[in-house]
Amino acid sequence: MNIACYLSDPPKGFEMYKSMIVGLNTCRLAHSLRENPVIREDWIKDFWDNATTKKGDKVMKSKVQGTEVSISEQDVHEVLVFDEAADEPKEYSKGKVMEVLVKMSYEGASPPPTIKKLLHPYWRFLAHIYLVCISGNKSGLDKLTLKQPSVVVSVVEGWKYNYLNSVFDDMLVNVKTLNVKYWYKFPRFVQMILEKKYPKLPITVKTYDVKMMNHLINAMVAEEHDVEIIEAPVGVQESMENMDLTSIESEEDIADDRMVDDEEGDESVDESETETETLDEGLTEETEDVNETVHMSPPHVEHVSTTETVVDHSQ
Repeated sequence: MNIACYLSDPPKGFEMYKSMIVGLNTCRLAHSLRENPVIREDWIKDFWDNATTKKGDKVMKSKVQGTEVSISEQDVHEVLVFDEAADEPKEYSKGKVMEVLVKMSYEGASPPPTIKKLLHPYWRFLAHIYLVCISGNKSGLDKLTLKQPSVVVSVVEGWKYNYLNSVFDDMLVNVKTLNVKYWYKFPRFVQMILEKKYPKLPITVKTYDVKMMNHLINAMVAEEHDVEIIEAPVGVQESMENMDLTSIESEEDIADDRMVDDEEGDESVDESETETETLDEGLTEETEDVNETVHMSPPHVEHVSTTETVVDHSQ
């Protein structure tokens, strides 16, 4: 699926997921989760239809709209900004993964696979985001297979992990010279790489209708808690990140502005600047140490620790 994730505050009543959103916004996957380009269908089909590679190669060669292109491991590194090191682990042992899954209240057997529905709802949400936004899965979003459990527990614990290898290897095995049953995989990532590396590629009109992840998140939360999520009206689906709110004023605001004299206005500005500086200082202190470890904690399970096992027997 490989769609973008709208990492904003959760809907009212689901504040339990707030720490998850904060963690994802500060982890190494943040850029690859949030970036939401216009995906040009002809580019993606051209790339995979013409892609070639050889076993052991670290580059995929293809032709898009008549232009020779290539995607290498270095391209993925530069565009997706995983900030990985070459010597970082590509997979953790089953025993080590299972230790963390137990702390996450997992009720299944040792992976792989890890069955998503057997995770605590809080951690199930994280697995869902990974499967839909980062993994190369075409379907089968109900379980984590092969190396995927290692990815999820690495995010939870803040462990070092080679996310680049996980994504690029999944791309390579989809090339038709190695797999005749290829499909149009990683459309968002391929689009991001082609746009940056080949800015002069012909712009085509036909695009994928890819929804932002927030709609799937809302649907999943609603199903989990048996509530109804009311969608925004048609025409109001634009991401808040792309909206300019700086010039929006209500009629009441305009009227109030006219009634305030210059002196009062200056005092108001000074107070506002003071409050803003105070908030900025507080946010800086609060977030300066969360660049690597994701601090997530579900409502009924204590914070995950690498030294203490916490199992919630009430689930």
